[in-house]
Amino acid sequence: MSENDIPRLQMHHPGEVAELIPYLVGFTPDESLVVIVTRNNRVEVTARVDLDDIGAPGAAEDLLDRIWNRFPDADAFLVAYTEDHPAGWDMLHRADAHLSDHADRQTMLVDADTWELADGETGTIDPTGEIATQAANYGLTLRPNRHDLQVAFASAPDSDQLATRIGAVLDTLPRPRDTEAILARTAELIGRNLPDQPADVTQPVQAHVPLDDAIALAVLAQNPSAQSLAVLSITRENAPEHLALWRDVVNQVPAYGAEAPLYLAGMAAWVSGDGASAVVALDRSTDLNPDGRPTGQVQLLSQLIDQVVPPSAWEYIRDDVLADADPRVRTALHTPAEPEVWETVTPKPIRNPDSLDVSPPAPGIAI
Repeated sequence: MSENDIPRLQMHHPGEVAELIPYLVGFTPDESLVVIVTRNNRVEVTARVDLDDIGAPGAAEDLLDRIWNRFPDADAFLVAYTEDHPAGWDMLHRADAHLSDHADRQTMLVDADTWELADGETGTIDPTGEIATQAANYGLTLRPNRHDLQVAFASAPDSDQLATRIGAVLDTLPRPRDTEAILARTAELIGRNLPDQPADVTQPVQAHVPLDDAIALAVLAQNPSAQSLAVLSITRENAPEHLALWRDVVNQVPAYGAEAPLYLAGMAAWVSGDGASAVVALDRSTDLNPDGRPTGQVQLLSQLIDQVVPPSAWEYIRDDVLADADPRVRTALHTPAEPEVWETVTPKPIRNPDSLDVSPPAPGIAI
């Protein structure tokens, strides 16, 4: 995303901020703390957490520390969504006090369609106001609520008919140790089924991946090399289409085969900037394997979300992952390793490391 592609919205009062937040989060929060992180009048990241999850001493402070470790010079807009005004303001005061040495802060409590500031000023939220309209026109997605988003990542019910179909597909797949054949089949299936346009997760599921292909992808994605290939196929440009592909796979296979597709859907969601879908997909993926050790890929997505890494960092992370990937994965991606050759280099002055800008750019909304 270039600087010219960043949506720019002019907001003049808190009610307009309240109009925008559901689009930043992906749905209208409920009993939540929302933290909007801004630098130079630009939204860098928006974080949401259930109030129940941060009620314990130190829990909210730990979340804020993780965010401000990544954005140490950022400012904050702290919003509590709750019907319990005393509890909401207690949380806001905690967060405000913890950030007193780090950021300029604004606090607001939202209850249904009303907003309230710390000084007692209140107002009504217009869900179809100018800011909400502009956000929708920029392509920011709004789901009715988080439950509807969870439903969008549901698996198919198990049945004898589906089990028979799975058995038939398994007979057509490469042998488990034939890595080259597995990678070739995975690349072919992804290329054939990647949609031309991303799916709208607010709409009922309309499968576009044939069932046999969905089953094959779900099975192949359990192979570590195939999973690496699928992850490395995701770029900032095609991430929404990969999200649509893997969500479709999740919807067509039973829960016992959905763990890897859910992770891949979550990764594509994170890269595309759809944090709400990324969290829901990751939660479902880990719930399906409560006693097992998560794979390195699942740990990667968990850390990216936990450490509030902006999606723009994927360009740098992907390069590192690609450099360490199995050469067979690079070949399947049509990305051969650079040949190792000696060359004559003219020495250049070494820059002061302190002057290097090593922080990856982050997408946002200019406000």
